[in-house]
Amino acid sequence: MELVAPRRSSGSASLLRGLFQHMAEQNLWSALIDGADSFDPQLVPAQTLSRLLWIRCRSAAHAMQSTDLLLRDGNLPLLCLDLCGNPAAQLRKIPSTMWYRLQRIIEPTAVALFTLSPTPLIPCADVRLELQNGFSLGALDQPPAELLRQVKIETRRARAAEGSGFELLRKSA
Repeated sequence: MELVAPRRSSGSASLLRGLFQHMAEQNLWSALIDGADSFDPQLVPAQTLSRLLWIRCRSAAHAMQSTDLLLRDGNLPLLCLDLCGNPAAQLRKIPSTMWYRLQRIIEPTAVALFTLSPTPLIPCADVRLELQNGFSLGALDQPPAELLRQVKIETRRARAAEGSGFELLRKSA
């Protein structure tokens, strides 16, 4: 599943935190492959962090390698690949064949890969969603749960196959 966040302050970080919190409440592990080392753990409750594997990468290439390894391992039910902070030049270097390779790894498993990107990147994404928000600085005064309720998502592509992880997002949102 690909979530496109075309501009900063669109709510992608709030959505990720909500997803991680939902997984922790279910006593399930999740992983964040942070492509630009931009995740702020201070905004996440300790209980949620105790169920999160955070992989800090400095480039999109390292993030893709980490994602490949974790998908092949298959022990985590949810992997979130955050490429929103990576420069466009790095993202253009990801070959489309890599996305198809990851898709083939995921298909026989129960693992969900949730990818955040600034532009559509994944040609084989079963589900592509786009964030429509543009929060202002005043939104920082609101509680995180309220901000999460205000996140607007538009479906761009929905070929939700069984086990694609789309069901997980709908239950957690």
